Amino acid sequence: MLSSSLSSFSLFPSSSSFSSMASIALAPKSFGLRPLTGAMGAELTNLDLRAVSCSSQIADEIRRAFQKYFVLVFRNQVGLSDADLLAIAGLFGEVEARPVVKAQYGLPKVHELVREPGKLGHYGEIWHQDCSYMRHPPLGALLYGVEVPAYGNDTVFCNMELVLQTLSPAFADMLAPLRAVHSAFKMVQKDPMATYLAYDNVDHPVIRTHPETGALALFVNPFFTKHFLGMTDEESRPILQHLFEIMTRSELQCRVRYEKDTLVLWDNRCVGHQAIRDNTRQRRVMRRVEIRGDLPR
Repeated sequence: MLSSSLSSFSLFPSSSSFSSMASIALAPKSFGLRPLTGAMGAELTNLDLRAVSCSSQIADEIRRAFQKYFVLVFRNQVGLSDADLLAIAGLFGEVEARPVVKAQYGLPKVHELVREPGKLGHYGEIWHQDCSYMRHPPLGALLYGVEVPAYGNDTVFCNMELVLQTLSPAFADMLAPLRAVHSAFKMVQKDPMATYLAYDNVDHPVIRTHPETGALALFVNPFFTKHFLGMTDEESRPILQHLFEIMTRSELQCRVRYEKDTLVLWDNRCVGHQAIRDNTRQRRVMRRVEIRGDLPR
C-alpha cells in the first residue's frame, strides 16, 4: 500500500534534509550552496558552468544537488552562448527540441523567449509541469536570463513530493492506482485550419516514481490534466481541484527572481511551476533548453 511508503515521511524536512531526499549525501567542496526555502531550491555560487565537464567531480556534486533540491539557481553566468547552454544541459541528460503548447511544430533546441513591452505572457502563468501531454515529458529545463526587467516576472516552483505528503494515507491510497489524462489542448483552442502533432490525450500515473531517487511525487497539473482515466471530467474535477489548490500553498514552494546572466534549472519530474506576469512594462529576453525525459512510472 502507498500509505506505508508515505508513513515514514514528515511534511517538513529537518534542516539537514529536504523532502524524501534525506538519503542523498551532499557535501560540496567545489562551490557554495544556499537553500532557497525549507521546501526546495538552492542557489549555487562560485561556479562557472562553462568550465564544468560532464565526467568531473564538480558535475557529480551539481547533479547530487539537483536530486536533493529540485531547483538550482546559478548567478553571474555571463554571456552564455547557445553552445554553452546545450553543453550545460548535457550535464543532466540529452537535449531535445521542445514542442510548443499549441503542438503544431517543434522549437529549436535553444528557444528564445522574447516579450516586448506592453505584451502579455502566454500559457506559463498557469501552474503546470512542462509538456505533461507528451508520452515522455521532459526531465527538466534550463532558463537563462539575457535581458531581464529590473523587477518582477519571477517563477514560483512547487515541490510535488511534498504535495503528495500532505495527503492523508487513505486519500493517497485512493490515488495510487489511478492514471490521469493530459492534453495540450485542455486550455488551448485548436485552429481548424492548422495541422497539429499528436498531443491530444496521453495518460500517466497520478503518482509517479522518480527514476533516479525512487521518491514518489504527484504528477497532475491544472494546465494539461483533464480527468482521471476511466472517469468523466465531472467525476474527476473535485479531486483534481483539491490537488491543484494544495500546489498553491507557499510553504511547499520556492520563488526565483531572475537577473541578467542568471541560469535556472528545474526537475520537471517532481516540480510544478508558474510564471508570474507582474511586469509587462519592460522587455524580457530569455533562452530555454529542454532535457529529454523518460516514461512516467
